[in-house]
Amino acid sequence: MSLTNKQYDAIMRSYDRRQYLNYRRQCMHREEIYEKLPKIRELEEAISALSVQQAEKLYTLPQKTGGEDRESVLTDLRCKLSALRREKEALLTKAGYPADYLELTYACPDCKDTGYIGRKKCRCFLKEEIQILYSSSRLQTVLSEENFSTLSFDVYDDEQKAAMPAVIRKCRDFIRTFDTEKPSLLFYGPVGTGKTFLTNCIAKELLDSGHSVIYFTAFQFFEHFSVTGGPEAGGLEQRHEALLDSDLLILDDLGTEMANTFTVSKLFQILNERALRRRSTILSTNLSPKDFRDIYSERVFSRITSCYTLVKFIGSDIRIRKKISRSL
Repeated sequence: MSLTNKQYDAIMRSYDRRQYLNYRRQCMHREEIYEKLPKIRELEEAISALSVQQAEKLYTLPQKTGGEDRESVLTDLRCKLSALRREKEALLTKAGYPADYLELTYACPDCKDTGYIGRKKCRCFLKEEIQILYSSSRLQTVLSEENFSTLSFDVYDDEQKAAMPAVIRKCRDFIRTFDTEKPSLLFYGPVGTGKTFLTNCIAKELLDSGHSVIYFTAFQFFEHFSVTGGPEAGGLEQRHEALLDSDLLILDDLGTEMANTFTVSKLFQILNERALRRRSTILSTNLSPKDFRDIYSERVFSRITSCYTLVKFIGSDIRIRKKISRSL
């Protein structure tokens, strides 16, 4: 799940557009204030002139002048600039404007609408990236049909109807404590007992509240690494920021892929790194805990049982019962 060059360029163009709009907004604010409050222009010209004047003064000081003289010039400059800025802010607030009305403003103050903090992608970039990757994913349409508002106990058999209220409470608790406790879940149980439906319910709630969510089937997840050369190619962090930093990662149907040392190693790397970063993950599998441990190793299972809540699903296959009921 890596961006193509075209997708990356599209995101960067959106940041260029934001920066241009930020600058245009600042220019419009200046034009407005200079017309209504001419004194502001005078103060800003005074600030500029004072800075140049003091810079020239520092430059003309004899080379042998002690550090105390230079610090005295700088202190004097800071005091005078501070007084001028306070006067400017007082004029703005008195006229009913915010004190920072003439400053550049940003949609994302963290990266100042560049998309990067140093060499690392900002969280706002990662959300843009995930949104683009989702535009072609199955969740785009599935979540409109599979969410808590469409949840019905009519689809469950008698055994499931008795067990599901507790399962749903755990899902609700997961959402409620998501930001504070950074929880993770392992859904396990027979095929067709509603595991994927409830992961979709959780995904919908978190996406609607502004969190980033990435969904993979087990096959898609491991296919992703086989195509990109694995986490080691170019560095785990460099190539897979969205995968590692998304608020929630969902891996569905673990155990349906062809498990081998490669898949086990990649699964441990991602789960371990996300746990270290305190990022939440939901895993679902048709395997029993014992079979899961046998396939994915004691190390992977130990990492999961140490920080995941295990949620058991029971009963018969809902999809099969639906087909039977439709045929009657």
